[in-house]
Amino acid sequence: MVRRSMAHDEENAAAPEKRKRVASDGESLGRKAYGAIRAMIMERRLPGGDILSEEKLAAELEISRTPVREALLLLQNAGLIQKEMNQPFRVRLVSNREYFQSMRLRELLEGEAIATAVTAISPHELEKVERGMLALQDDPDVPAEVHWAADEELHEMIAEASGNDVMAAMIASLRITTRLYELSGLPSRFRPDTEEHIAIIAALRSGDAERARASMQAHIRSLTNDVLAAMARL
Repeated sequence: MVRRSMAHDEENAAAPEKRKRVASDGESLGRKAYGAIRAMIMERRLPGGDILSEEKLAAELEISRTPVREALLLLQNAGLIQKEMNQPFRVRLVSNREYFQSMRLRELLEGEAIATAVTAISPHELEKVERGMLALQDDPDVPAEVHWAADEELHEMIAEASGNDVMAAMIASLRITTRLYELSGLPSRFRPDTEEHIAIIAALRSGDAERARASMQAHIRSLTNDVLAAMARL
């Protein structure tokens, strides 16, 4: 009886740790599902307005519906998908009006962020990002996802280096909005983007806050004008 009691006590003591381990595994699976579904959205395999079925996503990812549900909630919190009352999740569809309003705010906020960050980014960080941009410039056949990743790295680095966490969070949210819109079928403009990013890096290296602000705002205005021109051709 004593042995049985001791074994029972050890099992009970181990139960919380076991539950913790299972919960951790579940959380990891949810995060993986989040990354996979996010990639589908960013690679245009799930365009704006598409309904997201837990069952179909679970089957495609070969996992249960529970981590998929967790992933969808994370994607909703990130602003990539949306859900109306009594409606399924959908990939967020950004209107023309929301896009251009968001771009105007990006121009203001990212201009301020770079002016603030100009002395906070190390030469080593700038050199690393610049090497990536120059590689993109030399290779026209790099996949779109690589361009998007380089774009994200530069803009995130600047926002975080501003030291203003609230502004960085607002910029991140606005960039999700504008990225979703640009993924909705607009033609890519990777070469102008890369050249403008290289100019931004040069402005940062100069240490001149106003030059840096002007380079960032010129980049965002250039993108806005190209979108307007693309819309006029439709």
